[in-house]
Amino acid sequence: MLDTYLRQLHSDDPAQRRQAIVALANSRDPAALKPLAAVFKNDPDPAIRELALKAGRYLRQYAPEKPSSEAEIAARDRNLAKKLLDAATTYHLEGDKGRAVDSLGKALSLNPALQKESFVANLVMSLTKMSVADAVPLLTHPDRRRTLVEKVGGKRTRHRQAQDKGAETATWDNVAIDFLLYALVVALSAAAILVFTLETIRELIDTAPSATITSEDLDTLFDASVVALLVLGGFYGLYSALTLALQGAAIHVVAAYLFGGDGTLVYLYRRLVPFQTYVMLVFALLFIGLALTGSATEFWLTIPLIMLAGSFVALYLVSKLVGEVYQFGAGMGCLVLLLGGVLMAVVAALGNWALAGLLSGMLGGLS
Repeated sequence: MLDTYLRQLHSDDPAQRRQAIVALANSRDPAALKPLAAVFKNDPDPAIRELALKAGRYLRQYAPEKPSSEAEIAARDRNLAKKLLDAATTYHLEGDKGRAVDSLGKALSLNPALQKESFVANLVMSLTKMSVADAVPLLTHPDRRRTLVEKVGGKRTRHRQAQDKGAETATWDNVAIDFLLYALVVALSAAAILVFTLETIRELIDTAPSATITSEDLDTLFDASVVALLVLGGFYGLYSALTLALQGAAIHVVAAYLFGGDGTLVYLYRRLVPFQTYVMLVFALLFIGLALTGSATEFWLTIPLIMLAGSFVALYLVSKLVGEVYQFGAGMGCLVLLLGGVLMAVVAALGNWALAGLLSGMLGGLS
């Protein structure tokens, strides 16, 4: 009967392969471990591979203990090694090779006999791209394992960020929602600032003898179309969101690739975009509050001072935020922000140069 199920593992029908895996798991026969390991490594269906992985775990749980050197290993170490091996396979399925290698190396350090299992051997070769004999010494040595972890899967980004604020929600879906909220807040704030500061602007124009625009012009502009005002605010919101996205990308390039920071772009956006949304709300409320309570002169004298002080505070907080995301200090975060700004300026200049060249070529071809 076992041979029948082993042959069924090679069926073209996924349902037949699934049935065979379940039957082999229920047989509790250790002889099925090697074929199940082959299915886990080679089957084209991810669901079948995961089922084979679970079946292998089940068989190992009920497999009889070997009375050789493995019997000399403390039961606690065997159990911990098994848990680490399960964690390594889970990380491998999730594509996190760094943590998979780290967990696998710790499991082999606790229970070297695991390397004799065909499933573990296949996992070792899949993760390290080396033979078992060459890979095990690297996996079981702490310093060499650390180097191997960095080579195959980066450093400790996911492990560290799992403890950080908001890391559990750092997904691109949530980031997209953050950007939409940011664009909406910017659009409404811009429209509200224009509406509530209109009287202050009119008062300033009336007291300025050299003004080229009159308060009647402002009334005409405002009364022309409230819808147009909202559309203008919407365009400004989208433009601000795009600018913030480019700024975040520039910060990530500098922090991750120039300074080797342990951070991801999605996690940076998850921290940076809500922060900038709050900053925009605070500045909008300050503008509106000063416009409603003070004179035009007080307004235009106070706003620059508030903007200057607020900019320094925001710079420090963003520098600290970047330092937390990439495990830098606030000072290094500030340097990353400055270099990110330089990178954006360079990219913008190159883009303008390329666009000018393209337009020049098109116009030259028409003449």
